[in-house]
Amino acid sequence: MIWLTWRQFRVQAWVAAAFALAIAAALAVTGPHLFDLYQSSGLADCTTDCADLAENFSVQAGTTLNATLYAVGTGALLLMPALVGVFWGAPLVARELETGTHRLVWNQTVSRRRWILTKLIGIGGAAAVTAAVISAVVTWWTAPLDDANVGPLGQELFSARGVVPVGYATLGFMAGVLIGMLLRRSVAAMAVTLLAIVLVQVAVPYFVREHLTTPVTSSTAFDPAKIESLGIGSDNTIKVKMALPVEEAWELSNVTTGPDGEEYTGPVDPAKCGRDAGGPRACERYLGTLNLTQKASYIPVDRFWLLQWRELGLLLAVSALLAVASIWWINRKVA
Repeated sequence: MIWLTWRQFRVQAWVAAAFALAIAAALAVTGPHLFDLYQSSGLADCTTDCADLAENFSVQAGTTLNATLYAVGTGALLLMPALVGVFWGAPLVARELETGTHRLVWNQTVSRRRWILTKLIGIGGAAAVTAAVISAVVTWWTAPLDDANVGPLGQELFSARGVVPVGYATLGFMAGVLIGMLLRRSVAAMAVTLLAIVLVQVAVPYFVREHLTTPVTSSTAFDPAKIESLGIGSDNTIKVKMALPVEEAWELSNVTTGPDGEEYTGPVDPAKCGRDAGGPRACERYLGTLNLTQKASYIPVDRFWLLQWRELGLLLAVSALLAVASIWWINRKVA
């Protein structure tokens, strides 16, 4: 059964292996120069007020080659769950049911349970290993560029870094298998699988991930030096955005409140913060006299790997449930 699975899957396996090795080779060749720039720019050793160093490093490292490799590596990991689910998972059982070949396959000496287990373990394992290899080299190579930009906790990149891509690839495959088994039509199963995986990749970052750890909450006195943005409306209302107490954290909420505990929106004294006032510095000094408070909730960057492992565990648990459902369904419901 293992040999048969390899024979049927060998083309896809070789393509996946070649793609992973090509990415790994390209990043291994260009990585040392990128890290040399990271060290020489001073950003690698910077802990506070690193904006200027990050900007200088980004300019030096922002070559066309680096930008292309960054986009290809990140894009490959974000697209892999959908590709694995649509092209490896969805047709796996659906194609057999659609063509009727399952009647021959499952009436041999190999039981249908052993058949599906071998497929799930073999092909699902190949998806996980491919994702692990690509993610390992991409996470290593992109670390300096991520540090100079959004940081490792950026919502756009978290799913394409660390160990989490392994979970998404495995989930994509298991979901595709079960959906194909339920729909019994390859094309329909591929379409539904694509939709399901996209929904998962949107829902987890925005509705689930922040609940995998307890966020840090802070309430600190207003500091004019930490103002990130300041907007004043024509009716003298104001919108103040403060920097978080720590850098590169994942911001959940960040509100500037007045003495009453409610979000401060003005109105402000037009002589201090109006269009004809003494400029932004005068307005900032004026705001510093109003007894304002910054209330923030965030997840610090040092919880990156904690979140990674917890999200991986969640994804693998759901994948295991989908696998169990597939085994049960193929034994009880597929005729």
